[in-house]
Amino acid sequence: MRARELREPIQADSSAPRQGAVPPDLGGDPGALAAYTDRLLADLSGAMAGVLCGLGDRLGLFTALAAGPCGSVELAERTGLDERYLREWLHCLSSAGYLSADPATGRFELPGPLALLLATESPMNLAGAHALLLALAGAVDAVTDAMRTGAGIAADAYPDDLYQAMERMSASWLDTMLVEQWIPAVPGLAGRLTRGGRAADVGCGGGRALIRLAQGFPSSEFVGVDMRPSAVRRAADAARTAGVADRVRLVTGDAAQGLPGPFDLVTVLDMLHDVTDPEALLRAVRAALAPDGTVLLLESRSAATPWQNTGPPATILYATSLLYCLPSSRTGREQGSGTLGMPADRIRELAGAAGFGRLREVPVYSPFNALYELRP
Repeated sequence: MRARELREPIQADSSAPRQGAVPPDLGGDPGALAAYTDRLLADLSGAMAGVLCGLGDRLGLFTALAAGPCGSVELAERTGLDERYLREWLHCLSSAGYLSADPATGRFELPGPLALLLATESPMNLAGAHALLLALAGAVDAVTDAMRTGAGIAADAYPDDLYQAMERMSASWLDTMLVEQWIPAVPGLAGRLTRGGRAADVGCGGGRALIRLAQGFPSSEFVGVDMRPSAVRRAADAARTAGVADRVRLVTGDAAQGLPGPFDLVTVLDMLHDVTDPEALLRAVRAALAPDGTVLLLESRSAATPWQNTGPPATILYATSLLYCLPSSRTGREQGSGTLGMPADRIRELAGAAGFGRLREVPVYSPFNALYELRP
């Protein structure tokens, strides 16, 4: 019997019993079991596809496929990679519905909408998410230990490729929205920076926001602060490459300990939930702000209670939180915010405690982020 079963083809519907098979004792609702089986298989399939998308992004395969349909041999010629490995990769993503396949010609095609999401420089590009998936997977062992002990994980214990993946994720909106939409949404701010002002980016990472601001407002000066020396070095290199190093100053240190103000603008972009003491950080920002200055605070979009955070964006953010944001924010403390730990009411509470008198949500189109304007 076992030998015969092994020769049987894989069934498309794994919940359908084979002819003559004896169903197991399900001990409950067979329909519910079948539904959850389908769900788990779909999720596992998506996870596997996500890993292979990350591999394809790392090797430039989506960009190569965006040049036009091809088979594995042609893709090998385009990329210089091994044909046999490419063939397996192509068939996997074809089975997942990411690629269109033509058995008659042996060619695979990347559909136009997916090319927009995975192979173009656009606000819709999500390829960085797959790079983030691969980087976060590397944290599982450390997080396993942290969950057993309750300890945090210092931010500088994570590899630099994780931060570069995060920066790729933020690049789509930094490159297209920060200067073009967010700054003009604050009355008078664009004019102030155009005439010549001072701005700081807290948690500047590789310096992308600083560079975009410096390019958009050539009469202003900018300061970037980050606790990780490797990030500051990358930001300095990027500023030199972009030709704005004369107006961008980089500082390695904890912004909660003080900032070299006064500033007309301070940006805190998607990092308040990562710090160990968010109120202390906002107090330091408030102290460094000019009397009529502005803070632009970007945070993960979160419902008022965690029970209301549902659906794919919440799942992605909670997973990111468990593997990075929560461990990094718990360093030296008993609790941590987590990626979805900053709903609007919490931000309002922290801003008030830090000395800000006004808070306004700036409308942005994003399923992941909310933008706030804070003023004294």
